[in-house]
Amino acid sequence: MTEQFEFGDKLKKSLFYMIGAGVIGLVLAFLLYPHNQHSRFWSNILINTYYFTGIGLFGLFFVSANQLGYGGWQTLIKRVLLSLSNFVLVGAVLGAVIVGGIWLGYHNLYDHWLHVHDQIVADKVPYLNKGFWTIRIALYFGLWIAFAYLMNNFFGNQNQGDPTTYKKSKLLAAAYIVVFAVSESAVSWDMIMSLDPHWYSTLFGWYNFASYGCGAFAFTILLVIYLKSKGHLALVTENHIHDLGKFLFAFSVFWTYLWFSQFMLQWYGNIPEDTKYWIKRMDVPLFKTTIFLALIINFLLPLLVLMKRGAKRNFKVVSFAAVMIIFGHYVDFFNMVMPEPNWVSAGHEEGGHEKGHGEHHGSMVSANSSVLLAEASATEAKSEATASDALPATTSAAPAESEGSHEAGDAHTAEAHTEHAAAHAEHGEEAEVTYAGLGIAELLIFIGFAGLFLYMFFLNLAKRPLVPDSDPYLKESINHHI
Repeated sequence: MTEQFEFGDKLKKSLFYMIGAGVIGLVLAFLLYPHNQHSRFWSNILINTYYFTGIGLFGLFFVSANQLGYGGWQTLIKRVLLSLSNFVLVGAVLGAVIVGGIWLGYHNLYDHWLHVHDQIVADKVPYLNKGFWTIRIALYFGLWIAFAYLMNNFFGNQNQGDPTTYKKSKLLAAAYIVVFAVSESAVSWDMIMSLDPHWYSTLFGWYNFASYGCGAFAFTILLVIYLKSKGHLALVTENHIHDLGKFLFAFSVFWTYLWFSQFMLQWYGNIPEDTKYWIKRMDVPLFKTTIFLALIINFLLPLLVLMKRGAKRNFKVVSFAAVMIIFGHYVDFFNMVMPEPNWVSAGHEEGGHEKGHGEHHGSMVSANSSVLLAEASATEAKSEATASDALPATTSAAPAESEGSHEAGDAHTAEAHTEHAAAHAEHGEEAEVTYAGLGIAELLIFIGFAGLFLYMFFLNLAKRPLVPDSDPYLKESINHHI
């Protein structure tokens, strides 16, 4: 008998509460952190849009890979994996908002290549420019929406037993894998890596792919267990959950391998553009903490919890690991996205004048913490102006520093601050502050996006039967045992 899921009002209400929490978080981020063109607000939108869209795209990839590889075990949960992709519609809308924000000047997410200040970025202008960048983003989302629509309709078709239909499904799966392989890597360069156009990683596409996989397997585990608890997917057993747990564990190790490879090679290579990416994160206590937090959750936790066979067959244990890993990879994307738009040269924003004089050269200070030093800095600025006369007034200080200094309103303090930044520049360093943070606003926004993701998932799941009764590999999936 055909099994159908009904998206009930009670579940919708719960998800609306989650979405409401996200809206509150966005309002808080917009009102509480207006600095630097509301960079923290926009960073949150980019992080969550990119993360949850990637999870949905990976669901289509996993179905396609199994379809080509004759992997019949996943037939019973195929509709769950396919329905993850429904969030791509929301991702496209929010992607359009981000693109529109660039053209209208509403945010500074990609200001590092929109406003060229050095030869390295100038050499990348043929690729990193508003027009070509917008065309690429539109192409990615257009292809993803098309494949999500086709694959959900095709694989949800009850005529899968027909040889002609099954052959066509393999062609569709092969086409998607090619499109996904190219677009997934390219969008990671365009939307995430280009936040800092000086930095690059040759394995960045793979790194993002591993995070997508961890998030997708974690969500699939939770959703399958939830559906079983509501009386659906009765034929799904601990063997299917075990296989999903193995994939989750494997991709966690794969992610760790890529993380270490990227970090170790760049640190050992000692190329300034590469090492600065890590140094300026390690110089801020917040990011130094979240970097190690991501490693603990995304590697040590699955290593210690999911290694044993019994753990992957225990619904409570594997659910706990799945929830933690979903959050852990959010933290990883937070580390990639949040720093760049929220860093400014000292003096470029009003917060730049809150830089403490007693800090060691080259260190980064959180804007929230530096407020406490504002009064001391005001006093020190007077003496600093006199002392800085002995320093040569070089032109190596960033244009943004001296330009932002005139906006402060106090010419004497501005001049002293510029000389202070020049002293840092003489040592090959920059005086910078960051408005980045991980607080209640970020957590609420993450919860809201998770609720929106689940709402789109259940909306799609309810459209078609949960189990494709005529799929030629259904019996193999029912009798799956490991």
